[in-house]
Amino acid sequence: MRGVAAGLAVCGFGAGSIFSPFTQNALIGKDYAKTGTVFLGIELTFVILGSCYFVVMGLCSIILRMPPPGYHVRGINIHTVKGAEMVYVKSSGMELTSSTDVKPTLPVLDHSAYFSMTLMESLQSYQYWMIYFMFLGAEITGLLIISKIQSIASNQFGRTANEAASINSGLGGMNLLGRLILPLISDLLGARKPLYCLSLAVQAICLGCLPSALANHSFGGTLACAFIIGFFYGGGFGMIPAFLADQFGAKNVGATHGVILTAWAIAAVCGGLIFTAVYNAQSHIYPNDVSMWYNLDFRWILAPVLFSFLLSLFIPANLRDRKLPRAPGETFRYRFINGRLIRFTGCKVHMLTAAEEEAEWQTYLAGLSNLPQSKPVEVVSSEYGHSRHSGNGVDLFSQNGLGKVHVY
Repeated sequence: MRGVAAGLAVCGFGAGSIFSPFTQNALIGKDYAKTGTVFLGIELTFVILGSCYFVVMGLCSIILRMPPPGYHVRGINIHTVKGAEMVYVKSSGMELTSSTDVKPTLPVLDHSAYFSMTLMESLQSYQYWMIYFMFLGAEITGLLIISKIQSIASNQFGRTANEAASINSGLGGMNLLGRLILPLISDLLGARKPLYCLSLAVQAICLGCLPSALANHSFGGTLACAFIIGFFYGGGFGMIPAFLADQFGAKNVGATHGVILTAWAIAAVCGGLIFTAVYNAQSHIYPNDVSMWYNLDFRWILAPVLFSFLLSLFIPANLRDRKLPRAPGETFRYRFINGRLIRFTGCKVHMLTAAEEEAEWQTYLAGLSNLPQSKPVEVVSSEYGHSRHSGNGVDLFSQNGLGKVHVY
């Protein structure tokens, strides 16, 4: 449930936007935007809210703990990349029984050594930068919609400040739901990439519909598009820590997530500046037609979203796509929606069967050089079969005479 954990960790970010518009309006002054009348003013509002946030974050930080050394869940530890936990070595024909006298020494494929990545390897990998730009495109629309929805409600549809704040709060609620629901779905599917592809495709459709909704003064249509975008914006934010942990290991997720948030910052700052400049230009060109003020903005945002969608289709999220050696003459490979690997060799296209792919993968695993050897593995009885345990973090399972070694 790595996705749910990540979603819960970041859902507070979305939850804050539900009540913050009302809190800020009350502290600054309910009529400040119209009359300039203040209650506490902007400066003091920053001080008060910042102090409250500091106290809450300080209290929460007290309960944070690092996992103990060797901690793992179902064979997954902080070094494991998704898919490596499935690697195992059979018992070389040795039949393991329930006898505690059997103490074989088995070669163990240490996937943390072969498949884990250092931080620099993660940051320098091409798949990381594919995820980086995919994330930028997945978040830019939601960022700009959230920041401009109150202005759109007021300028385009003549809503009051309180109504606009309520709309912003509703958008924050959709943002929060996205951070909880999409990570949960990604855990159930066992994959994050398909949901990012879906998110970008749906956002592109909504961006295409928004200019028409504004031109037709469709308040419901505009809100529907905005709320859908807000939902997928939150979902993308909620899934990205889990996606990074899947690809590069949990030990690297702090740094890789920190770097990838610069994409979010770039989308907010650069996207916001471009959005405002285009808006100002359009409002001067069409001073009497407010429906045109946001038209061009929603059209240019469509370009990075479509680019990120295309990019997301080719992210090698499967461990085998990244590690399986290329066949002679192979120029490109792609994993189709049905899970089958397609190999492009010159002008030829071949879709591998599951058996062909498995055979190549097992050959690759068998050919790995310098296999690390485990310490002697002591087989003891347990109620779940004949297991466990060695001094180097190896669990040995034997059921019906078949040994399976998992490294975690």
